[in-house]
Parts: sequence; C-alpha cells; structure tokens
Amino acid sequence: MATEAALAAVLGCINPGRVRALTAAAVDAYSPTYAEEPATAVFAHFLQAHGLHVTRQPVANPDNKAPRHNLLVRLGPEPLGLLLVGHVDTIPGGQDAMAFHGAAIADDILTGLGAADMKGGCAAAVEAILALAASGVQLQRGVGLALVVGEEEYGDGSVALPPNFLAPLCLVGEPTSLEPCTSHFGYAECRLTASGTRAHAALSGAGGSAIHAMLTWLLAVLDGMPGSDPAGTIAANARLIRGGDTLFVVADSCDALLDLHWAPGVEAADVLKRVEDSREAALWGHPACNLTSETLFQAAAFAHAEDEPRLEPLRAAFAQQNIEWLPGVFPSHSDAGLFVDRGSVTVVCGPGALSAAHAPGESVALREVEAAARLYATVAVLACA
Repeated sequence: MATEAALAAVLGCINPGRVRALTAAAVDAYSPTYAEEPATAVFAHFLQAHGLHVTRQPVANPDNKAPRHNLLVRLGPEPLGLLLVGHVDTIPGGQDAMAFHGAAIADDILTGLGAADMKGGCAAAVEAILALAASGVQLQRGVGLALVVGEEEYGDGSVALPPNFLAPLCLVGEPTSLEPCTSHFGYAECRLTASGTRAHAALSGAGGSAIHAMLTWLLAVLDGMPGSDPAGTIAANARLIRGGDTLFVVADSCDALLDLHWAPGVEAADVLKRVEDSREAALWGHPACNLTSETLFQAAAFAHAEDEPRLEPLRAAFAQQNIEWLPGVFPSHSDAGLFVDRGSVTVVCGPGALSAAHAPGESVALREVEAAARLYATVAVLACA
C-alpha cells in the first residue's frame, strides 16, 4: 500500500503541458556536439526554475572555444539506486532538409533536429525528476539525472562523469519507441586510406587510381556484410569518401570513414577481420596502390540476462504502466556501454524511433514523451522509494 501511495503521489505530479513545453524548447535550441550550451542552458534553467539544485560539470572542448557542461541532479540519500541519462547534443544541421529549423508541432508530433535523438528522452527524464521532487515521497536510495554532452562523437560527457555518480540500474533514453533494450550492438569507426600513383587521366592504366582501389575495397566490405548481413547481426555503412583532384589526373589519394555495428555474440575481431580480408582482395586487383585501415573508436556489445535481478524495478514499472515487457536489442551505438563498464545494469529505453533520428523531418510523438516520463518516474519509485 505504501508503494501504491507513493506511485500515486509521484504520477499525480506529472505535468503533460510542462514536459511538452520543455521538449519543444530544447529542440528549438541548436546544440551540435562541441556546441551544446544552448540546450544545456534550457534544461538547467528549467530545473532551477522548479527549485532543483543543478551541478554544472565542465567538460573539455577539443576546439578550446565554446564552454561545455554536463548537468547533474541528485535526489535523495546516498547511494544512488537509479541513474537516468540523456545527451543534449545532436548532429550538426546540414544543407537543405537536414538544416536546423527549430521545433514545429502538428497533431501531437514535434518535428525538429534532435526531437527523437534525444531531446524527447531528456525532457521525459527531467519531468520524472520534477514529479519525484514535487511529490514529497521519501526516498530510501537516491535518484540521479545526468544530461551529458558529446554522445554523437565519442561520449566524452559520459566519460567525464564523477566516479561516484553511478547506480546499479541505469536508463539511457535513446529512441526505442519505449522498447526496453537490455542488449546492445557493438560499434567501431574505421578510417580507410588508399594511396596510388598520379598519371594523366587518359592513361589510367599507367597509374594506380586510389579512388578505384577504395571503391573496390568498400564494395567488398559492404557486399560482404549485406544489409549488412541476412541475420541482421552485422551492419556496415560507408559514411564519407574523399579523394581525387580537380586536375585532369588519376587520383593518387582517397580516404573513407566506415561505420561497423555488430550484435551481442559476434566477436569484434571477426568483424574487423572482414575489413582486412576485403583489403587483401582489393589489393589483388590494384597492385600499384597501398591500402591501410585504422580503428578510430570501438565499443563492445553487451547483453544482460533476462533474469538479472537489478532489472526487476523496470519490469515491474512496465507492468504498472500497462506496457508489454518485450526486451530487445539496441542496434546502434550509444553511451550505454560506458555505464555497463562502470558496473551498472544499463537499459536503453526512450521515446521516438531510431529510424527517425539523423534523418530529414526528425520527429517524436509528444504523447510518447509523456509516457516515457511516467515510466521513468515509476521506475524511480519502485527502485528507490
């Protein structure tokens, strides 16, 4: 009965209008990685306006220009029993359809860069914290909120979190349409480099075309991991290709960025070996070229056991909110693995769809943001009160 009363008190403090307004305000604040401060300020001012103490943790900026901060909020006593995590940075607004236009709302759908990935999840976590604080419910263990920077690059915000800012259960609000992803793909970012021999463009056979060699290599990788593979366990994406010259010559240099994702159970070494095997195949057809690869970043896959006891508050919260408990796997990269490395059972679960992220017309359903706030608040009560 005490738990039911606590749940009723906290959920009664969820304010749908407030969480919707915060989501729109956050999306209106342009905040690509390394320039996150506009969105950080929106969340900080909102939390402080509702009486919460916010710690601004400085995070180094590689270009030594704009200031950057993580936002940390803690409710209740030590130690933390639950940590809610969201990132405030987005990819940069590019040309045409991907340019930054701010938030637009129509028929409960909020559209704008970062709406799904993941300002909707951040707003839901903030609303859960606000409701928990306003309810007056006594906590037996603390609840933490970390709004971090840098996730869209290499997670430097999460890496910088204080050593004591951790909990046995961590929720990362990346877009999963509220599916609880208890498993997570691994990821590697590779730079491929090709060098050849410059020659007159009409005499390509006399040179070694770095572009041709690179295309051969990339096609071998992509065709060797189709879609990238039929079982959906490995995905490869050629993100960027650069090379050549405006002069009428055979290109003597080319480089590319390659993204690799693999499911739990797949060995990272086996994935990287496919890249190496494809390199050797490409060299056979381009003996005048040199091909090299470098792994710029790598993160391991993980999978939590279904009977992991620290998942029980989340399972119970899904039941309480009448959401079916169907654990899934998050097929992309996120900061989640960094919290697993720190000893937390980490689940990715947030509003919005991954298919909407990093795409023209990125959007999130505001009713789903509100549902996420209710779910996060329920987990907090069950885990900590």
